[in-house]
Amino acid sequence: MMTKEEFEKSLTAPVQFWSDKPREAVCMLLGEDVANMVGFNQRNPHHCYDLFMHSLHTVAGITETATALLRVAAFFHDIGKLYVAEEKQGRLVFYGHAQKSAKIAEPILNQLGYSAEEREEVCFYISHHDDFISWVLPEEYDHDNKYQILITQENLFKRMDKVSLKMEENNFRPTEIQWKNLLILCYADVSAQAESVWRNGMEIDSKRHNILKVKCLLDCLHEDRT
Repeated sequence: MMTKEEFEKSLTAPVQFWSDKPREAVCMLLGEDVANMVGFNQRNPHHCYDLFMHSLHTVAGITETATALLRVAAFFHDIGKLYVAEEKQGRLVFYGHAQKSAKIAEPILNQLGYSAEEREEVCFYISHHDDFISWVLPEEYDHDNKYQILITQENLFKRMDKVSLKMEENNFRPTEIQWKNLLILCYADVSAQAESVWRNGMEIDSKRHNILKVKCLLDCLHEDRT
């Protein structure tokens, strides 16, 4: 098993360090759960990389000035996908993968030497990196679609308050900076996905669209709270 310091150093150039390592080497350095990501075909039109490469490119998308813990979260953010993958209409879906990923990552982080406080922060990022997938821009909002959430400052702060209240039960309340970090992870995550998603000859989603959604959420967070 790597040391915490060795692991964090590897995440400063994740694609260069990890991409050519065979599964056996990854297993030796970080264990079987991480090694299982290597070469895993996500079989989902939103993704252009296998699971391990997607994770590496997500880490690479984290800004250099961001905390090391955010790069750690990016590395592990999808590790649970292998265990929740389901076949649906000829593709894989990964319902509940964020929470599963946090559950798998926590003991690995402990073994690497991360403190309880550090593990709480990393697992917060992992558990909630998919929270905003059903949020939509105003021009897309369908009032009759109960699964959609409109991107507004009010809705964002309601979600933040709800999550924070629940997490207080474990004596952890995310700061506004940590919420910003979470959105930075969301930005890096969608930036490592496919350029376009097509169905029946029509583009139904795209990387640029999902990046715009995250940018709008960041703008909401930066505004003075009303």
